[in-house]
Amino acid sequence: MTTANQTIRAFWLGYVPSGGQDQGPLLGATPSNVDTVALAFSNLFPGNVTCNGFLQKSNSEDKIRAGIADIRANSPDTKIILSLIGTPSPIDVGWNDGITDPAAFASWLAYVANDWGLDGFDIDNEDLNSNPGQPFVDTVKAMRKAMPNKILTLDTYIFNRDKDVIAELNEELTGISTMAYFRELDAMKELVEEYAAVIPPGKIWIGVKSDKVGPITQGTSLKDTEELAAWNPSAGPKGGMMLWNLSADVNSVTGEPDGAWLKAIEKGLS
Repeated sequence: MTTANQTIRAFWLGYVPSGGQDQGPLLGATPSNVDTVALAFSNLFPGNVTCNGFLQKSNSEDKIRAGIADIRANSPDTKIILSLIGTPSPIDVGWNDGITDPAAFASWLAYVANDWGLDGFDIDNEDLNSNPGQPFVDTVKAMRKAMPNKILTLDTYIFNRDKDVIAELNEELTGISTMAYFRELDAMKELVEEYAAVIPPGKIWIGVKSDKVGPITQGTSLKDTEELAAWNPSAGPKGGMMLWNLSADVNSVTGEPDGAWLKAIEKGLS
């Protein structure tokens, strides 16, 4: 649901059980106020392709495809994207240096989008062994060329590492999501102000995490979640809020009522 011209993105985890007692919702039960749901995660794989083994660890392909069909039938305005993450050793294929043929990789993703009926992809580049540079830029630009009308989002939390490529990819990216869940409220706002200097604020979604609040869980408090949703950077209105994640926004994980973080986001945006 678009609220005050800002939207809600939320992740749904295929690698944890869903739909049972004390579990997160089935994909098809994604609330209609979620404008974009990101399926997590498909992994980069050798040969400029991806692998859905992790995505389907606890939810079968048939179950996920049925969830996509349910969303299309019941919430046709909701966008569905697939989040892509690097694969650690021993496979060791990362965003920064693992794509050897950007055009072939982009062509593969265009096929995946068509096969699964996706609206786009989320780029989760958490490969800390190297910094994103020209190979990463070339990959994202190839993705945009192959999929000119698809959603392409980027998750980021290390400003000094990512600022240059974000500035260079401004035209290619639909937007970015911050994921600095471990920061205090003021530091989260300061980070958004930094990003707003290299990409328009309307292309920034502030990420919060549904979990118990503490240094280990990195959960964002409900109070801070609502305040961040209501707040905007000095350069102008933000694009909206991102929730990590729907699968954990349940009482058995957070100790709060089911959907509490999503409700706090919606309240702050209203």
